[in-house]
Amino acid sequence: MRHEILQSIDKTNPRIHSITNTITINDCANIILAAGGSAVMASDPDEASEMTSLCDGLILNLGAVAFREAMFRAGKTANALNHPIVFDPVAAGSTALRRQTSLRLMRELRLTAIRGNASEIRTLSLLSEREEGEGLQSFVDAEESQVMKKTNLERCLEDAERLSGQTGAVVVVSGIEDLVVQGERHQVFQGGSALSARITGSGCMLSELIGTCLTQPFPEWDSVCTAVEWMNQAAERAEERTREIQGGTMTYRMYLIDEISRYTIL
Repeated sequence: MRHEILQSIDKTNPRIHSITNTITINDCANIILAAGGSAVMASDPDEASEMTSLCDGLILNLGAVAFREAMFRAGKTANALNHPIVFDPVAAGSTALRRQTSLRLMRELRLTAIRGNASEIRTLSLLSEREEGEGLQSFVDAEESQVMKKTNLERCLEDAERLSGQTGAVVVVSGIEDLVVQGERHQVFQGGSALSARITGSGCMLSELIGTCLTQPFPEWDSVCTAVEWMNQAAERAEERTREIQGGTMTYRMYLIDEISRYTIL
């Protein structure tokens, strides 16, 4: 199935509209291009809906919370056209604005997939129960005790199942290992590279890859799992190449995007 999804992306060249933060916007665009898609980054509310109507998928990144009105307009258009929406809840619990925006996005839009670290997914899973977000706190980088890994699997699974049940979305919990949940179905993916935590935007790039895969006519579960596995294998090879030339984190970042593209150009 994975090979078929990648071939389909190569043939259809899906256009992905991303409303994302300025810190990672360049890498987000490049990962879409590397995967075989086309990238559109339009965050003005007055054009967000129209631009979404010209695209095949939508990524909403909470790092761009200043453009939340554009997110809602774009999201409603994507829902009307039955296009996939991926929500990346960056630091969802850190401020009242982000909590309120996250809750509204989950209530007003039909989200296809949600990808975040363990603390972000936990925050979202509890928002409906604690609408004011009292006691919730989530930052871009999860604390060690909250990272998705074997020792935290039970709690991460509980949070992800709750969130998937609330939203109907496929939920991805990124970490040392990656957890994918859809309803009561789940799978843990091992692999990847610890160097991904040393660069800005590796999670954002995975969200873009998930959105690209979801534009294809395959089951949502297969598309999301394909994206996670694709990123992990690319990360492993990127780390190998980085160590071969004794490079550093910026070299790794370049090779990560490079390895994603190798599936589509070779």
